[in-house]
Amino acid sequence: MKVLPIKLSSIFFKLAIAFLLIMLPLSILGLYLNYSSSTTVKEQIEQSLKSRLHNYVRGMDADFQRIMRLRNELLADSDLQTLSYAKHNLSDYLYAQAILRIQEKLRLLQASSLYMDDISVYLPRIQRNISSRGFIALPVEDEIAVLKQSTLSSPIVFWNDQYLIGGSYPGTYGIEDSDDEPFLILKLSVSEDFLQQSLDEVHNTKLGGGMLMQADKQWKIVSGSDQMHALAESLIPHIAGESLEQFQNGSFSITAGRVAYTVIYEKSSVLNSVMAVFLPEAETLGPLTKYRYWYWIITLTSVVIVIIFSYWIYRIIHQPIQRMVVAFRKLEKGNLNVSLKHSQEDEFAYLYQQFNVMSSKLQLLVHEVYEEKIRSQQSELKQLQSQINPHFLYNSYFVLHRVAQMHDTDTVIRLSRHLGEYFRYITRNGADEIALAQEVRHTHSYIEIQMLRYSRRIQTICEEFPDNCKEVLVPRLVLQPILENAYEHGLENKMAGGIVKMSFSSTDELLQITVEDNGEDLSDRQIERIAMELKLEEHVETTGMLNVHRRLQLKFGKQYGLSVSRSSLGGLCVEAAIPITKGT
Repeated sequence: MKVLPIKLSSIFFKLAIAFLLIMLPLSILGLYLNYSSSTTVKEQIEQSLKSRLHNYVRGMDADFQRIMRLRNELLADSDLQTLSYAKHNLSDYLYAQAILRIQEKLRLLQASSLYMDDISVYLPRIQRNISSRGFIALPVEDEIAVLKQSTLSSPIVFWNDQYLIGGSYPGTYGIEDSDDEPFLILKLSVSEDFLQQSLDEVHNTKLGGGMLMQADKQWKIVSGSDQMHALAESLIPHIAGESLEQFQNGSFSITAGRVAYTVIYEKSSVLNSVMAVFLPEAETLGPLTKYRYWYWIITLTSVVIVIIFSYWIYRIIHQPIQRMVVAFRKLEKGNLNVSLKHSQEDEFAYLYQQFNVMSSKLQLLVHEVYEEKIRSQQSELKQLQSQINPHFLYNSYFVLHRVAQMHDTDTVIRLSRHLGEYFRYITRNGADEIALAQEVRHTHSYIEIQMLRYSRRIQTICEEFPDNCKEVLVPRLVLQPILENAYEHGLENKMAGGIVKMSFSSTDELLQITVEDNGEDLSDRQIERIAMELKLEEHVETTGMLNVHRRLQLKFGKQYGLSVSRSSLGGLCVEAAIPITKGT
């Protein structure tokens, strides 16, 4: 193989210089832009995160306001009032129905918000505690005391690793200190998992975290890694140190473990809590935006460079490649007299020279291969056609001998006439192919001879042959081996009631010839084996059906030939696919 030396005029050298000239100014501009715009990008990301946090807090407030409203409506529910005041006046049935309605209302309230894990109502007068999940144990005194701390200004309280919201009737908002014992005590369990998931969704980073903390520092929920929990403890003085009256939202930076974090926080007026998210500043300084001034400089510079570079590439690469593509398309269409010329001494000169050599060799090889293929196919057709099983002829002569011994003159005449037509057809060697109409007539002669042999136990049904297929040329003796397979193998052990059916179906482009029988000897596995043999390219032994299949594929192509399946009659079904083309 000839190795092309690298010259100053080579495409490799030109492309290397061009890319260096393009990358150098862009790299300088990009470095300067990244350095000068980091502050702006950080501010924009912080503002975006503030907006996202604000929207989430407002949405959470609206959700909990709705929960409080539904809670108050539930405290005034007629069924709860009836059970509390007049339970002893209810029958067992009415009492059970009231309980079921209350449970359904609790389930509806619990399902109305993802923040709710469970809702229960305690009826002190009848000592029952009804939950959205069924009956549960009665609340303890400590739990009731904690629920009394749930007020309008701070609805969520923490007890026994649970975040709860309380309510009572009669009473004001929440369960506040009162000398009278309430008739109803309502407990709503807030989902800690969903609150943590929501915090993760707000910052939406792998290394950041979030915190939801009660303004009086009575409880807090932290999301993220253990490092984030430690960071949250150090953030509490910075966030909760302000007075609630002046507190709204803000942001600041803090360093923990040599990592700088940006902290953004906002107050929830409904829950009297602070939500904060914190993430490393390295996360906030991700992709940088560009100043408008430098954006236009880069844009104009890139446009000019791209135009110049594209035109240069077009001149030295695209045009020679385009000429080669056009030459290849001509070659694909069969024009082998294509040659290319190139004036410069570069890689394309070598490619063009090798293309011309290839084109010349293709002209020679195509003629040689084409002629060899024709000779090979003709030889294979002759060989396959000579393999038709001659046992049928021997058996037919024995039948003729027996009929003559019985002095059945009419049958002798019919059989000898059909045998004569049969001999004349198979011994005519003048043509390898014949019109399908003649092949069908020969097949009818073959069927008549077989009916004289098997008339007592086999019936043959032949459907009408389509007129539009009579002139289709096919290799000789393609139907007889298929029928012979049905007689000799499919119905070999059928003593009576045998059926062989030959049918035709056609479209404008395809003829389908079907031969099926009602034999009972072939299993599904044997049919699958025959189908696999038809798909093989090479066969150690060629049977009659393989012979026909091979000749049809040589004549018409790989997509045609024979296929086998289970017949609707119960035996083997052989389908021959032949394209409808007039002439060779």
